Amino acid sequence: MTPTANRQKRRLTLSPAVRAQSAFVAARADDMRSEFDSQELFSGQRQINIVHNDETYRLSITKQGKLILTK
Repeated sequence: MTPTANRQKRRLTLSPAVRAQSAFVAARADDMRSEFDSQELFSGQRQINIVHNDETYRLSITKQGKLILTK
């Protein structure tokens, strides 16, 4: 008999708490995107406001289709 024939397949079993935490972390990772489509952000508007460190910035789409961020 070969050594691999004697090996048993082991199944990792997670507790319900660990499974729930893993699902939560996976869901949060989906929420924390680093890339956004501009059409999704602007929703048909030409400018949006972004609040950062208690200051408001305006992100605008120009006539040429470029983005400008102003304070």
